[in-house]
Amino acid sequence: MDIGGSKMNAAQSRVNAIQSQIDQVVGQITKASVGVKTSERNLKKAEDKLASLYDEIEENKEDVKNLEAKLGELEVEATKVMEAYQESQDTMREAVKALDEVNKELAELEEEENKIQKEVVDVKADLDRCQNLMKENQAKLKHWKKELSHLTLTPIDRQEVEELQTLSEEDLDGIKVDELKFQITTQEEKLQHMKPNMAAIAEYRKKEELYLQRVAELDQITEFRDKQRKYHEDLRKQRLDEFMSGFSVITYKLKEMYQMITLGGDAELELVDSLDPFSEGIVFSVRPPKKSWKNISNLSGGEKTLSSLALVFALHHFKPTPLYVMDEIDAALDFKNVSIVANYIKERTKNAQFIIISLRNNMFELADRLVGIYKTDNCTKSVTINPNKLAIPLQEVDTNAA
Repeated sequence: MDIGGSKMNAAQSRVNAIQSQIDQVVGQITKASVGVKTSERNLKKAEDKLASLYDEIEENKEDVKNLEAKLGELEVEATKVMEAYQESQDTMREAVKALDEVNKELAELEEEENKIQKEVVDVKADLDRCQNLMKENQAKLKHWKKELSHLTLTPIDRQEVEELQTLSEEDLDGIKVDELKFQITTQEEKLQHMKPNMAAIAEYRKKEELYLQRVAELDQITEFRDKQRKYHEDLRKQRLDEFMSGFSVITYKLKEMYQMITLGGDAELELVDSLDPFSEGIVFSVRPPKKSWKNISNLSGGEKTLSSLALVFALHHFKPTPLYVMDEIDAALDFKNVSIVANYIKERTKNAQFIIISLRNNMFELADRLVGIYKTDNCTKSVTINPNKLAIPLQEVDTNAA
């Protein structure tokens, strides 16, 4: 840092300013992408609505044509009605003439009525006798109707319940009582031999009711299963969407971190199965500066360390955690890479606490606290130093010596 001097500080400030501008541009690109997708969805909705309006216009044209055809039919019917009205006027005139003739006939009928009234007196006497007989028959009819109302047919499942037929007078006149009594006797004898179990119908109805109840329970369970299946699919979709959004952010940040740490390298995270990223996992490929693409398992120790640190810093950017513990991450790194990693941790990770175990002086010289472990008298002890406070007395001693 002393060798670089003011040029090194100026370059570092320019790098920091460019990095902040890159972050702002990435945010603006993300907002613009969301706006483009929203506009595409709105455009599709508008096109669908326009197509439906065109369909409604065509339907309205067809309705107008139908109404015009109906209007023509109504005009033809109105013409027929007017013709019928004229014919009815002619008919009315003829009816007036016929009425005059009827009046003449009415006078002749009145004379005949007087003759008939004389005969009515005799008919009334006969009518009184018939009314007395009718009252007696009506009383008998009420009695038998009451008896008939108590008779019902036993309902049979899956068959319509028939009503008892009421016979007309013509049917009653054609019935032979002796034959009817013989048929009743024959049916009663057959019924005694058959011995039907009428309770079977009630038992069947109970079984059918139980069956319908089980079917309703099955439908309810099926509906609940479908709801749970849909909920499971929604959760899987939500998990995939959240994973892919985080994966894209981490992949982009990983490129940036690795290029910054290696000063020109490139790194890539790829899904083994893009349709189901949770089944096969992720492939971490790295291209060190001036080298070809390689899988992380085929890299050297130092290259693996730089790749892993780039991934850790990308994860820290996506979802920061308050505490990191790293054990000799700089063991396989050279002086330059140790300085790059140490300065990045010092400058860019202000929102977390890093506990780093290191034996490299250009790593622990940038620490806010130094914890030393030593052993005396077969006992392990520790000592904690604040380098910033310790540096002040040393500077004063150097000033006084000068």
